[in-house]
Amino acid sequence: MTYEIGRCKKMNIVYYTHLQGNKSAGLTYSIPAQVRAQSRIDNVYWFNCSDSELDTWRQVEVFHNKNDVSSCKISDFPKPFNKPDVVVFQSFYSPNDCFTARYLRANKIPYIIVPRGALTKGAQSMKKVKKSIANIMLFNNYAKKAAAIHYLTKQEYTDSGDKWNENSFVIPNGIEPKRVTKTWTKSNSLRGVFIGRLDIYHKGIDLLIQACENNYRIMKEKNCTIDIFGPSSSDSDTIENMITQAGLNGIINLKDAVYGEAKEEVLLNSDFFVLTSRFEGHPMGLIEALSYGLPCLVTTGTNMAQEVKDADAGWTSDISVEGLSEALKSLLREKGNHSEKGKKALNLSNKYKWENIAQKTHDAYKAVLGVQNNNRDI
Repeated sequence: MTYEIGRCKKMNIVYYTHLQGNKSAGLTYSIPAQVRAQSRIDNVYWFNCSDSELDTWRQVEVFHNKNDVSSCKISDFPKPFNKPDVVVFQSFYSPNDCFTARYLRANKIPYIIVPRGALTKGAQSMKKVKKSIANIMLFNNYAKKAAAIHYLTKQEYTDSGDKWNENSFVIPNGIEPKRVTKTWTKSNSLRGVFIGRLDIYHKGIDLLIQACENNYRIMKEKNCTIDIFGPSSSDSDTIENMITQAGLNGIINLKDAVYGEAKEEVLLNSDFFVLTSRFEGHPMGLIEALSYGLPCLVTTGTNMAQEVKDADAGWTSDISVEGLSEALKSLLREKGNHSEKGKKALNLSNKYKWENIAQKTHDAYKAVLGVQNNNRDI
């Protein structure tokens, strides 16, 4: 269903989350940024159903957690947020959210779900039996009775389909413009970078390693390296072994996670960004790389391959070793075009400014609520 609506008065919105403060998770940064931007337009109450908090979260004036409302019950929130216009759940597979949604339905309070890639075919294929049972018992009903599903990209919507809920809309994550961007200089080397969780299957790290192995000769000729930054995980040792077995030591380098200014320095000193995921919602790491002016090597699983391709802001591939090998080969052969693609990457990132995203979100929520209330003004 497509919604159209003009600008209306402020809404009372509750953002309901379960963030744990994982510095490698895009949600740790994107949700606070969204809440901050949305609170400039609407009345917002952000509740994180956890004891976890970061200093940056407390800097968002509307942030609250279990230390503020220990019950986590919306009925215990201060007025008017105990009876808000809408509640926005920022995850999908949370039993707590299902039970909270039952309370909302009983009290005729609409809710919207942002599944962040959880409903795509790729995500559903992981732990398939467990998810199938959970969907039948809880989550199908949770999804179908939502006012709408908020997808972050058209590709995420396409890969998820209408079976979850006939009402949906697509609005992406946002990004704040960067104070500095990539400066291009002549160099005899090429440096690629991946920054994210070290999850072999999800992030397609196995595909990346095999593609590099297939392009070993030309990577050596171009003096090209790819640094993989991420926090240690159960996959770390396996990744190290895969790199060694492929003979790629010194070409692919596994490094500790970077955050804040250190992360910015890494991105500014790199020549391209790599994200070879099998599935994503709307990857903040990729949007951030674009905003620094880095061309990107991406798979269709990132849900942004078409945008990158249309903007000529990098190189794209399907989710296969063969496709990724060809895309990487093109990247290596087009070294002279990287700066131009970087400019186009920066231009592409401009569409994701939080100010614009927040207004689109306001309009979409108003439209959804208008449908829920038989088009009465809210």
